[in-house]
Amino acid sequence: MNEHSPLASPTDLPLDFEVFFQREQKALLALAASRLRDRRDAEEATLEAGCRMYTKWERILAHDNPKALAYTILNGVIADFYRREIRNSRVQPYADPPDTAYLQELRSYEPLDRALDELESTAPLQANSVRLRHLAGLSYDQIAERLGTTPGAVKVSTSIGLQRLKEIMTHGSRGTGKDK
Repeated sequence: MNEHSPLASPTDLPLDFEVFFQREQKALLALAASRLRDRRDAEEATLEAGCRMYTKWERILAHDNPKALAYTILNGVIADFYRREIRNSRVQPYADPPDTAYLQELRSYEPLDRALDELESTAPLQANSVRLRHLAGLSYDQIAERLGTTPGAVKVSTSIGLQRLKEIMTHGSRGTGKDK
């Protein structure tokens, strides 16, 4: 790392986990909501990530970039959530129907979700940068700290990610019915 690296030193973080979690909970929840698209699932994933962070708090404090490790834990919990949903779909074929008003609200996000998923499969840093910047509303410095990179790299990733999202979304909406 260089002198411009946004690494948070362990002294920047509170020694008390509860203080850290209260400070970061809103950003963690915003990231989880942008990936899971259901408020209840995002809250569940954020709390599960908080439990894992609590059990690994000493390790997080000793890490070179503690916030990046915390966000890595959240991303792991989100991946586990998807795996658990697939596993449970075989066991529980009928789930409680979600609130329909919320589903109507989410309908407009479907093309964006598909485009972000496609972008994440090829360029995860760009997808996470776009999510954190435009869906969670974090600054470039905050994103760099959470992703373990520099603010300049985040700006580039966000810019390129937005361009690629536009290409994906316009290419998908222009479809002729034939796959290329």
